[in-house]
Amino acid sequence: MHYITFPWEQTGWLLRKLSLSGSAGNAAAWVLFLAAGALPLTAAFFLRKRRRAVRADLLLIPLSAALYAGLWFFVNPTYIDRCLSPVPGGGMAKYALAGVIDSLLLTWLLLRLVLSGGTLSRDRLLSGLRVLLMFYIALTAAAVLWRSGTEFAGAYPALREGNTGSGPFPVTISSIFLALQMIVGMLPDLCELALLFLLFCFLRSYEKDAYGEETSLWIRRLGGLSGRLLILILVTTTGFNVLQLLCSRLILNSVFRVIFPLSRLLIVLGIRMFSFLYLDGKQMKEDNDMFI
Repeated sequence: MHYITFPWEQTGWLLRKLSLSGSAGNAAAWVLFLAAGALPLTAAFFLRKRRRAVRADLLLIPLSAALYAGLWFFVNPTYIDRCLSPVPGGGMAKYALAGVIDSLLLTWLLLRLVLSGGTLSRDRLLSGLRVLLMFYIALTAAAVLWRSGTEFAGAYPALREGNTGSGPFPVTISSIFLALQMIVGMLPDLCELALLFLLFCFLRSYEKDAYGEETSLWIRRLGGLSGRLLILILVTTTGFNVLQLLCSRLILNSVFRVIFPLSRLLIVLGIRMFSFLYLDGKQMKEDNDMFI
């Protein structure tokens, strides 16, 4: 779980090593500590000087205070549980400390994006949206793979250890169904990521040529694939339930899912409506161009 405190704990560790290296290292560590904590205030000063400040920049003041406090505690880790936790030695206070810094930083970034959105050009908004989409796709894909992998890594040994009296054949069949169960559980998230990637491709093409043939091709792919992926999720889940029932005498562990994907149904309908509106707008533009 050390990734939760990255990079604050690692920065504190480096500053501590530098401070303990000698008098010169201690002076350098103090300079770096003061400079790191002042970074949000420096950013606020330059944004205000360039007349690009927004109200969200007020969060840079508590962010700077949180950075100073967080880095000091990470430089002196023995004080973390002593000062921030009712149970000394619990080890959880450092995660809360890093979470406060991360939440302030992310809140400032997102609020600044929202509040400055009205002053940005269309191209900059599209570029920012594409960056956020790729970041979300990468983060969600990593989270899905991590969650499914850890669940399988925990369930597979438990299956083998809990059925030592069974023969090897039922354990093998049950392990195969356990892997299929993991794949079926991942499928809705993977389908959503596929749609988001198509949306990313559409935005990239839209930025180059809003009503070009390639852009309309991407929106048609997006609208058509959204419905097929929803059907795939429903059919796969139901088919896996039926397959488990047919093989119930052979498998040692079963998980039956009955899903009503209301959120994904709304997403599919929204994508379909968006594609219809875009294609209607494209047709009106072509008609006006012919009239002119």
